[in-house]
Amino acid sequence: MRYLIALFLGVLLLQDISSANADFDDGLAAYERGDYAAALNEFRPLAEQGDANAQAMLGGMYGSGRGVPRNYLESVKWGKLAAKQGNAEAQFNLAMFHAFGLGDLAIDAVEAYKWAVIAATNGVEEAVNFQKYIEEAMSPREIEKARDLARECVKNNYKACFGEFRNEKFLRDGPAVGEQSEASDVSLLEKAKIDCEELGFTPKTESFGNCVLKLMD
Repeated sequence: MRYLIALFLGVLLLQDISSANADFDDGLAAYERGDYAAALNEFRPLAEQGDANAQAMLGGMYGSGRGVPRNYLESVKWGKLAAKQGNAEAQFNLAMFHAFGLGDLAIDAVEAYKWAVIAATNGVEEAVNFQKYIEEAMSPREIEKARDLARECVKNNYKACFGEFRNEKFLRDGPAVGEQSEASDVSLLEKAKIDCEELGFTPKTESFGNCVLKLMD
């Protein structure tokens, strides 16, 4: 799990992104040589025009604070746009957003697992290991639900993939009849979240995410 924190806070997942767009290639070259201002000048117009690769890169830059002040709201915004267009790296980053509760997203194991499954389906190897980490904090029913949502999302070409199921609904409704032995009332992840709030950590911050992960170790 510590590897995942370093990955997310460092640069997010941005490798293996390619494009036939010359402007994007110029931006990528600038990014790789550390000229983030030049990269930003190339990526932002393309992202605003709907280029998924540029959106993924721009979201990653906001998430890592390279070339711009770190801003998780902007990172989530651009990550969602890229993920909706099938960008696998953005889909994995979106799983991380949900796992850490950053930007405007609550910590949500089901959504995190769902997007990790989708990213893994699209070839992101890191997403497979992430699934193994996050499922330790999930009930069998939550895992099954996340996989169902992932299949529906892919089947519908990533349309209507946001907000179909929340852990809060699971916690409110409880497990279905006959599933009590399989599902706990409060998942490990949710318990850690509650404990960190009681300790005074502010949700949707790095320190809050680190607190949650520490309590889950």
